[in-house]
Amino acid sequence: MSDHTETPFSFAEVTPYEVVDSLTELHGPEHGTLHLPVELAWSGRTEFDLSDDYDQTAAYKIVLEEGTRRHLRELVSGRLLSAIWSQMRPARPVRALWENKFPQLRAAS
Repeated sequence: MSDHTETPFSFAEVTPYEVVDSLTELHGPEHGTLHLPVELAWSGRTEFDLSDDYDQTAAYKIVLEEGTRRHLRELVSGRLLSAIWSQMRPARPVRALWENKFPQLRAAS
């Protein structure tokens, strides 16, 4: 018998994602242009129009997958996150982390 351990399927499975303790901690803007710092939006685009459905989900996906708790608190609105959760497609471990912490998000999906 070999002592084979499973290797992760993807980078997303080994990344340490962060989550806040309560959605009420998330005080990000709900309107206007969301400016992401380059340490989050390292692939290029840093400005997202929060009145645009695609931009909302794209920006939040980046922040949830790349951000620290500080980024989450400053850039994400708990109310907007709840409203758009069913349209978001974050990495599977991110979705599982947030839905386990906040069952109301799973219910909204």
